[in-house]
Amino acid sequence: MNFGKLLTALISLFIIGGCGAGAVREVPISLRYLPSKEAKFAPLAGLNTVGLGLIEDVRRKRPAGAVGERVRFTAEIDRFHPEKGVSGAVEKIIRGYFTKRSVRVLKSAWNGNPDNIWGKKGDLVLSVRVLALWFSGSDSVALARASSTFRIELKVGSPRTGTVIIKTIQIDPSARRNIFWESRDVELWISRSISEAFDRILPGLGRRLVG
Repeated sequence: MNFGKLLTALISLFIIGGCGAGAVREVPISLRYLPSKEAKFAPLAGLNTVGLGLIEDVRRKRPAGAVGERVRFTAEIDRFHPEKGVSGAVEKIIRGYFTKRSVRVLKSAWNGNPDNIWGKKGDLVLSVRVLALWFSGSDSVALARASSTFRIELKVGSPRTGTVIIKTIQIDPSARRNIFWESRDVELWISRSISEAFDRILPGLGRRLVG
């Protein structure tokens, strides 16, 4: 038996032995804004301040506060949690998006209701509902796989005109590689997925409301 087959056999025996199989390890991760290929940084005339309103995590059938899991080749499970929770992580990325574009972000009480947008602070106001956010990764001896889904409902409005636009966007990346997924990889993966969604959707909405 050559070394490769021997290694595979030993790992298989280790897995069958069940050492730690099924055990869940809670892993904190830190998410941040990472500009994507879709990112545009040209300033938008009339957009100097944004009011960031309610951000709701309305996902169902997921462990509370978790954004993904990675199954190790030993069958142990890493479950990932953003340090500031799902809503806090999305808020941090939105703030990063506007900071990169020299737009000041204000805290707002707006809940997405068009009837109470009048008089709110900011050239625009935003409200977000997180409908889906989940990373799924698995490691094997020969191949590591990963996929994820991020879907939001975004409401953007003008306190000056009362106009509110509602948009939904979904990002579904997937990948295969021969290197195991580590916590740092998952941080980058989820950060990029969320950032890409806002890079795609926000410029067009901004132009329609203040451009």
